[in-house]
Amino acid sequence: MVETIVIIGAGPAGRAAAAALPEARLVARPAETAWHAQPGTLWVEAAGGIEAVPFTRLLLCADEKLLLMALECRFAGGWPVVDERGETTCPGVFAAGRILGAATPEEAAAQAAIAAAALAGRALPGRIALPAARPTTVQEARLDPTEMASLLEQPPGAERTRRVLAQAELRGPALASVILPSRPVGLAALAARASVRPPPRVPQQDRGTLS
Repeated sequence: MVETIVIIGAGPAGRAAAAALPEARLVARPAETAWHAQPGTLWVEAAGGIEAVPFTRLLLCADEKLLLMALECRFAGGWPVVDERGETTCPGVFAAGRILGAATPEEAAAQAAIAAAALAGRALPGRIALPAARPTTVQEARLDPTEMASLLEQPPGAERTRRVLAQAELRGPALASVILPSRPVGLAALAARASVRPPPRVPQQDRGTLS
């Protein structure tokens, strides 16, 4: 099987990972936006529409926690569960940088270098310090289906992500099956993915009279 490595993110972690893995495909805004993921496939929106990008290994260097949730990676205390190499609970899926709580660009780049080395099977230049669990200060209420749908329709952002992850802790991994894309996708881009277009319909003509 051909190895296909994909890196998401253009910040310090993404740049460090791309330098360490020149054979990898880099998906980064503004040119491309990773908006959804499923095992082995990343859905990417660019100017030309949506592309299904296959991967055998993935390194997420952007703070897009819902992409990991869509892959059913575990979270604890608001952070992805990773080992000292940055590998998540989904084999072949790694994380580094801000998404793991890196406080500085230098720390983010160092984490990415470690994860990239682990991903490539090379000697590690260090170990990733696992983030401390965030204290829970507010008890989240379990949302009903209508409220959950309303939450998922909100624009992407830190608060939306926090609330969705809180719901995941209440509901369990099954919530990943209803997670919408981490970022919105253009309707025109979605339409471009349609393999079969419906035949055009003649506009309806109201020729009768009302009595």
